[in-house]
Amino acid sequence: HDGRRGFIYHTAVCAEYQGRGIGKNLVERAMDALEQEGIHKTALVVFKRNVSGNGFWEKIGFESRDDLVYRNRAIHEIERMDT
Repeated sequence: HDGRRGFIYHTAVCAEYQGRGIGKNLVERAMDALEQEGIHKTALVVFKRNVSGNGFWEKIGFESRDDLVYRNRAIHEIERMDT
């Protein structure tokens, strides 16, 4: 966290274990830990094309924001290996 907001990065559950509440439980525990630190807001980034991921976050109460623009810049150009 940055003192005001917690950030969730790279959260995933193996496909064969999805639908059992594991992801929700992990997020709830992370949120509990942030609350213990005095943090009351949490942010994350999800690719638009990640339909199941976006569905998961919406289902557990995370809302999208239209007033933000996510920006990044590479320090060194690299060739992406994933698709």
